[in-house]
Amino acid sequence: MTSTDFRAELRALDLPVSIVQGDRDASLPLPLTGRPSQALIRGARLTVYEVAPHGLFLTHAERLNHDLAAFARG
Repeated sequence: MTSTDFRAELRALDLPVSIVQGDRDASLPLPLTGRPSQALIRGARLTVYEVAPHGLFLTHAERLNHDLAAFARG
């Protein structure tokens, strides 16, 4: 468990941000992490993978790579 509060840093971000998270992430639940982070970062894009766990790079590698490349292209 961590007690570090990054809310001020998230609010200060001034660059494109993509948040990609599985809705079944047990270690970082979406309602406690991804959704609040999106709300704090101006213009952040949240992509939620349905029925997906924490390790998207292992379980959804092809889709994740596609989504990251699309975000990088703008």
